[in-house]
Amino acid sequence: MLEKQATADALPTLLIGASIISQQKLEEAMNTAKSLNVPLARALTMLNMVGESTLKLVQDAEQLVVSKEATVDLALKALRLARQNNMNMEDAIGVITSVHKKTQTVQSITNPLTELLLKAELITNEQLGRSIIQAKDTGMQMGRIMVLNRDLSGWMMNAALTAQLLVRDGKVTKDQAVQALLIVARRRVSIEQALFELGLFSEKSGQTVRIGELVLMAGFLSEGDMLECLEIELIKEKQFGQILLEQGLVTHDLLEAAIVLQDMVSNGTLKAFQAADALKQVKARSISVYQAVAELYPATQAEPKEFLPAKLLTDAGLISAPDLEKVIDPTEKSSIKVGKKVLSTGAISEAVLYTALRTYSLYKQGFLSAEQSVNALKKSRNENLTLDEALSKLGWIVPARMQWIWS
Repeated sequence: MLEKQATADALPTLLIGASIISQQKLEEAMNTAKSLNVPLARALTMLNMVGESTLKLVQDAEQLVVSKEATVDLALKALRLARQNNMNMEDAIGVITSVHKKTQTVQSITNPLTELLLKAELITNEQLGRSIIQAKDTGMQMGRIMVLNRDLSGWMMNAALTAQLLVRDGKVTKDQAVQALLIVARRRVSIEQALFELGLFSEKSGQTVRIGELVLMAGFLSEGDMLECLEIELIKEKQFGQILLEQGLVTHDLLEAAIVLQDMVSNGTLKAFQAADALKQVKARSISVYQAVAELYPATQAEPKEFLPAKLLTDAGLISAPDLEKVIDPTEKSSIKVGKKVLSTGAISEAVLYTALRTYSLYKQGFLSAEQSVNALKKSRNENLTLDEALSKLGWIVPARMQWIWS
């Protein structure tokens, strides 16, 4: 839980907000500190939860808050930037201050997101009121505070943010968003899946990767970071790239690299998963986009020119090639036609078929390689996991919106 007076105890907020440790580990460390009567920082060191250099940065950030030289929000942004780029806090504060456009808005009693959460009865007025007070004290977004307070899970907050963005863009009504959110809460599926099942979600084929998605796929954002950026995009209506800079999550150079790679995906030079791999290399090795892409080309050439739906099903072990050929031509390009024919044999269930269709959609839209698609479908089937669970266990992040383009 966030402390009401943030300046009195900024350390837990900074540790969680910068994704340095999990809430569970923080609670363990706090219990240890209490039982041994030692400071929290000492307990973290004793439990080997935080490295020495990282802890020094966090304590420097905490001191800035305590001395009122920085708000919790500013210290948190600088801490993220300092960790990502081996900077000290003083330099990180300078960078953040220089890129941050001072467009802080006073937290109102409600905004479109909180109105949706209240309408869906996902939060209470009491929880909202507490979040407003804490937002004022810390400068952080109310949605992130609700997650830190455990008023909402990260999964539900992501669904609510996505739903509100769809409402804002005129793709669904507020009542439809509420209906879908109730399904998400009951079954823990994505908001896109809930809307798809209601016949309300439709994403066009050939959509390019978004900057936020690309950076997330490359592993530079945590779930909490992404939620906070989405909330700022929704509330303040800023460009996502600018938000990433202001939050201390990327540098100008890394953002420029991401934009170049996004363009390469748009013009068909790269698949989205290849662009994410290239961005990882740009960051890890401090090389140019073009060097990273050039080194990727051997892997690019190894991708099959045509990976058909039947091949996915047989390679994943859902049906043998001879059995499949008895019911449909393996060169059939329609994933729905192939799926329906295989379903009629009893070889797979309807749930497995839907997982296969979602997986093939991710391949067709360029967010998984052929090999990754096979491995994800195998893992889902063999371990009785949902596709989301299988992808998470494999460590692959892909946009949920790209799983529902079936043809």
